[in-house]
Amino acid sequence: MKLLLAAASLAALLGSSAQAAPEIQQVIYNVSATTRCSDAAAGFGDLKEGLAACDVALKDPLMVHVAELMVDRGVIQARLGHNAAALRDYNGAIALDPAMGDAYVSRAGLLITLKRYDEARSDIAQGMALNAANMHVAYFNRAIVEEESGDVKGAYRDYKAALAIKPDFEPASRELSRFKVVDRSARA
Repeated sequence: MKLLLAAASLAALLGSSAQAAPEIQQVIYNVSATTRCSDAAAGFGDLKEGLAACDVALKDPLMVHVAELMVDRGVIQARLGHNAAALRDYNGAIALDPAMGDAYVSRAGLLITLKRYDEARSDIAQGMALNAANMHVAYFNRAIVEEESGDVKGAYRDYKAALAIKPDFEPASRELSRFKVVDRSARA
């Protein structure tokens, strides 16, 4: 009987101390969706699976990198040809974090695809002013806009700048291969 009373007392004591102690919440965050989203945007993995992963990650109420994920999802949307959705994502990312230079550079790439060159030029300038991490892409995009507006020298200079930043950047190498540099002083 004493053993039964001791067990009941211990249970009551543990129960009351558990109630008196503050409740501890443990949050376990699954980064898998975020990683798959970012990987797909970077060119690793299936785009449709990456898009689905972005959607899952963006629904997470604890997500703190929403603007970055919106840019990643915008990149995926653009690659899938979903231009309106990509533009919504870029605009949303910029609204959340107007200091994110990469969002402007990415949106500029889409605006170039849409042949909205003046808007693209403005976004490129903003991305460069904010020191975007993907500066080689900013120079590449600006080169395209310059070439479309007839500034061939500016385009050449910016393709070279893109390649100077990232020597293995194939799109800039490919574009530069179309140019022929002529020394005008040798003609005189």
